[in-house]
Amino acid sequence: MRKVPLLPLITGGLLVLLLVVYMVRFQVRFNEVAVRVRLGQADEHSRKDEPGVYFKIPLVDAVHVYDRRLRVLDTPEIEIKTRDQKNVILGLYALWRVADPLQYSIRLQTDRTAEQQLRSRLNDVRAAVIGRYDMSAFVGLDAEAVNATYDEIETALRDIAAADIRRDYGIELVSVGIRRISLPEQVTQAVFESQKAERQTIAARYRGEGASQAQAIRSRAKSAADQIRQFAVTKAEMIASAGFESSARILAQIRPEDRDFFIWLRAMDALRIALKEKSTIFFDSAAQISRLMSQPPADGKPPRADAEMLPAGSNEGGR
Repeated sequence: MRKVPLLPLITGGLLVLLLVVYMVRFQVRFNEVAVRVRLGQADEHSRKDEPGVYFKIPLVDAVHVYDRRLRVLDTPEIEIKTRDQKNVILGLYALWRVADPLQYSIRLQTDRTAEQQLRSRLNDVRAAVIGRYDMSAFVGLDAEAVNATYDEIETALRDIAAADIRRDYGIELVSVGIRRISLPEQVTQAVFESQKAERQTIAARYRGEGASQAQAIRSRAKSAADQIRQFAVTKAEMIASAGFESSARILAQIRPEDRDFFIWLRAMDALRIALKEKSTIFFDSAAQISRLMSQPPADGKPPRADAEMLPAGSNEGGR
């Protein structure tokens, strides 16, 4: 009898053992969930949510492993009619994950089938929700209002679709968002004209408000100017009156024959004070002080001066 080498037997036995171990075990990672289906049947005990190593019966058990992390689904852009029968092109995205692996395995089995069903459900819901709004809600001039409309649409899309998708497919629809929104070429010009008319209306309103405010400002300014002018005139009259009273009071203290001479002296004093500094002074040719300088008295006596030449507020006597 021929002796069989021991090393090949050991190697072959190890390979068979590894193959058996591979066939009777499966691993679930921390980001996965598994469903073990036995003879085509599965129940709640078939779910494997915790990470680790599990065993199965070859040719009897089938194991489906699914990634339970968030996934992104894009929907194609399609034309949808708004409430006012205008077409708008809208594309969506959705965030989803496997919430019930047992239901997911029974109804869908593969991720590709899940994405197809999700797109179909979202397309149906998208048409229903967009049909509630007019075109102006998507292309209005008020950016805050448009953004609020987008948020409202996204919330409605998720709320309407999430419950049925969770019940039918075991999928949690985390959020739905508007990926892109655009207008068909035949609608673009009409929307442009509508926006232009809306902007012209707003501009006209602002111009009207501006004209009204400008008129109010002019009225207030005119009223304030009139008050200031009236106050200045009144103040000037008071100062002039006080000056005339002071002049009359001073002249009353001087003998009548000395009054002209006193007024002339006061005029000269005023002129001397004004000419102390290097300065240029302009006099009205009709003023009394100009006549005093250009037409000196021929008889050696000062000419008769007007009382208005006396500086206001002076209380000096004659010299």
